[in-house]
Amino acid sequence: MQRTQSRWPRGSRLTMPTFPRAPLTITMVVGCHALFACQTYERRPLDLAAHRDAFVVRETQSEAVREMLSRAPADSQSRVSLEVAEELALLLHPQLRLARWRAGVAQATRDNAGLWADPSLGFDLTKILEGPSAGWELLGSVGLTLPVSGRLSRAKDAAQALLEVESLRIAALEWETRATTRRAYIVWAAAHARSEEMRIYAERLARIVELVAMLESRGEIARIEARLFRMEAIATQAALIDLDARRTQSRTALLRELGLSPAAPLAFDPAVLLQSTQRSSCEDGTSHPRIALAAAEYEAAERALALEIERQFPDLQIGPGYGEQDGDRQFVLGLGITLPLWNANRQAIGERAAEREVARVAAEIAVESLVIERAVQQTDLAALQAQYDLQMHEVIPMVDAQSADVRRLAELGGEVNALILLDSLKRGRDAQLGLVDAAESLRQAEIRWDALCGPTVASSETSAQKLETTP
Repeated sequence: MQRTQSRWPRGSRLTMPTFPRAPLTITMVVGCHALFACQTYERRPLDLAAHRDAFVVRETQSEAVREMLSRAPADSQSRVSLEVAEELALLLHPQLRLARWRAGVAQATRDNAGLWADPSLGFDLTKILEGPSAGWELLGSVGLTLPVSGRLSRAKDAAQALLEVESLRIAALEWETRATTRRAYIVWAAAHARSEEMRIYAERLARIVELVAMLESRGEIARIEARLFRMEAIATQAALIDLDARRTQSRTALLRELGLSPAAPLAFDPAVLLQSTQRSSCEDGTSHPRIALAAAEYEAAERALALEIERQFPDLQIGPGYGEQDGDRQFVLGLGITLPLWNANRQAIGERAAEREVARVAAEIAVESLVIERAVQQTDLAALQAQYDLQMHEVIPMVDAQSADVRRLAELGGEVNALILLDSLKRGRDAQLGLVDAAESLRQAEIRWDALCGPTVASSETSAQKLETTP
């Protein structure tokens, strides 16, 4: 076996290069500080199965929900009023909850906007191969960027504008959620009223069918006429099954607007269907949440353009350094600046300027659309009010009078035609169902009108106060 020969001659001494202590010390201190200042990643697994199991009882057992439910009057049979339902929706509506969490992204951007760029460490390590001063030489430098252009303050302004946009977006969504909750409540109340009216009609018809069967057995009424009552009873039972299903579906839809599961043990007040609300005057055309959001988006576009304009002006880059050369300690200061000659951030400035014009046109169109929608809704509201008054003050009294005359004739022992009796029953049912339809249409129109008018009094509770606890 051959022995490997060392490349160092006999009698020679291996010496390691020595570096200046000051740059190494500074490097170690700055590196350790940067290491401990960095954040660490922590994985947070997603357990959707556990959330699904807890969803059924989670909201109704929370302290905030119990406090809202306690506002119901003592004589209301523990029914959730329309006003309490709105507060529940503002607290638990899925889209609102998601919007508030998304606003946290803008909040984090605002909180960390306008920070100085991190410094950079640089080293120049050289070795002179020949000459009397052969050896290693080390020069350490720190790169800093001085924001003399003022872009950092502009970045804070732009981030603040985006946060204001998200806040107003939540406010607009809250106002829209109030309207959708009211609409869902009215839909349930109407479905409940239709189901109850059909149930009353079915019970009344069942008693008449028994009477008709007895008359048929006595030969006092023809079989073909008696069969009409039995056919009507079967059709009524089928209609009642459908209306009960629609009432259950509308209740589930209402609970979904409230952010609750279908199994939530809540009762609602059907009397709200016939309770007319005080209509807003809609005097101001620019204070609507939709308009406020469009104006905030335009302001954000303004600040974004101002930021890009500031970015075309360069910041000062300095790089102080320290090292030794030929045994002499030396300090080095490097200066750098980018000259805005060819690029000058023209692309970003052009894009932000175009986006500002888009935001301006969007705000103007929002105002125009609101004016048109209010005019259309005002006409619709007047027509529906007239239809409701006609149904309430003309049709219902006439049908009630007809039914009363038929009952009076029967009580006096007079001959009543079976077809007239059945027609009178059906007209009374149809009149009550028509009143329910007219009331629902009118209430929905009033809700749309109030939604277009906007809030008359600003809420004292901010969206931040409705934020969930950070998991």
